[in-house]
Amino acid sequence: MRLLQITLCFSLILFLTAVASAKIVFCSYQDKSYGIYTMNDNGSNITQITSFPKWEILPRWSPDGQQIAFLRNTNPSDTIMLNTFIMNADGTNVRQLTNHKEGSYNGLAFSPDGTKLIVSRRINTVGEKSGLYLVDIKTAAITKISNIRMSNVDWSPDGKEIIFVNTKHWLEEHNLWIMNADGTDARPWIIERRNMLPGRPRWSPNGQHILYTETDLHIEEKIPENGGKGIQISPAGTYRYNIRNVNGGALQTLDIPKDWMPHSVAWMNRGRSVLFSAYDDFANQKDPNRSSQLYRYDLASQQITQLTHNLEAQWNGDWISDKVYAVSPAGKYPLRWGELKKTYPLINSRPAD
Repeated sequence: MRLLQITLCFSLILFLTAVASAKIVFCSYQDKSYGIYTMNDNGSNITQITSFPKWEILPRWSPDGQQIAFLRNTNPSDTIMLNTFIMNADGTNVRQLTNHKEGSYNGLAFSPDGTKLIVSRRINTVGEKSGLYLVDIKTAAITKISNIRMSNVDWSPDGKEIIFVNTKHWLEEHNLWIMNADGTDARPWIIERRNMLPGRPRWSPNGQHILYTETDLHIEEKIPENGGKGIQISPAGTYRYNIRNVNGGALQTLDIPKDWMPHSVAWMNRGRSVLFSAYDDFANQKDPNRSSQLYRYDLASQQITQLTHNLEAQWNGDWISDKVYAVSPAGKYPLRWGELKKTYPLINSRPAD
């Protein structure tokens, strides 16, 4: 009987190792093709899991690490028309969840229980308004919960709130907003100065902090050739990577060079590190020997570690813990390593002599 228990124990360990090998998912442009990749959180074992001739962006891990949601360009012309897709963690079983012919999705996040996605949709045509949609992953049923024009959405770990960039107010002092998860009570989160664009908000794993970026802007009034008034907006070349308490206080600016232009930010190591993609030199971003790469920033040591070194662009990184496993019933939260040891104490035991 003891031999049987030990055999089952080792079989379980092997199974869990197989499903938990990849920790970072990101997208990249390589050899004139877009694709989604996974790798270990030290930058090793880079594996391409999709290849597509047009845009594939914003990959996000499901809470149990078994699926990846992402946006793909579904327009056969050169116009970018991003719709929502989901696939297994190894790139198999790709399934399209939305199929809109107008507008484009520009943000997505999983619900904490992994059963739904929130996706923000931008529409430039007259008629249906931009807004936030709730997508049931199993049925692909879509429900609109807000008409606010937004991007860069993220769902709080307790499932109660959503943070987003309110693009209607993107040149004002309060463009980072929070709303209830049902789309009600949308309100500004923090008040920032003008000529600065906050973006890419991500909730910390414990729900107590928000990670986000800031971009300083040049805003100049211009008179178009046909008359009237207009403004010209461009990045000023200064960027910050911030962490702030959910209540709006205690700002921490990470020690990342201010000319590193961000493409994405995410939490790593259960809130102890930050994963970000950036050009390491804004002034030379058009240099063929320069491109956006993925980096890890350790919050305790303030050390920056470069994870990718390819000359072509890497961006939109997202991290999942290797302590999350698919051993839970459907609709339940994933079982973690500490719970597994309680259930199978032989994992920490040595066989009898």
